[in-house]
Amino acid sequence: MNPEHQIIAKSYRSGLIIKCGLFFTIGLILTGVILYLSAQQPLGPSYQQSFARLANLKHEMLVKSIIIYSILSLLIISGIIFITVIYSHRVVGPLIGLKRVTRAMAAGDLTMAAHLRKKDAIITIADAINELRDSCRSKILSISRETAEIEKLLSSNPENLGAELTKKALVIQELCGKTER
Repeated sequence: MNPEHQIIAKSYRSGLIIKCGLFFTIGLILTGVILYLSAQQPLGPSYQQSFARLANLKHEMLVKSIIIYSILSLLIISGIIFITVIYSHRVVGPLIGLKRVTRAMAAGDLTMAAHLRKKDAIITIADAINELRDSCRSKILSISRETAEIEKLLSSNPENLGAELTKKALVIQELCGKTER
């Protein structure tokens, strides 16, 4: 995917996947270690006692496995939910801030900038909104300067008024040209 069209950075997604996978792997390793340690019991002095112990061990291992897998599954799922919530706040929180900035821009306030933390996932959108704001502000300031010059011409120089107004009108049309498409 083209980095220009990418809203959420690949490092954000890969970090989430890696942390969830790591959490899951740690859970599996912990399960194996607990099962191994719980199976370390002497079998017995005679063949018959060893055989009876092995038959009993099969049932014990099944029960222990179910308990261990249940507990660790809950821990793994809780950890993954926690990681997901933390990562989702890096998307949702900035979106709320961007909503506030875009509403201010729509109301005509072009002084408010979109500020995000470096670890926020949608920093590229904030940068694009700031570029949009700067571009709009620049065009509005240029139109304001041209309008002020037209007002100045109207009040001071009536003989060259037509030619000067035509030049200024062309400049303003050029500044506003892209908005009419």
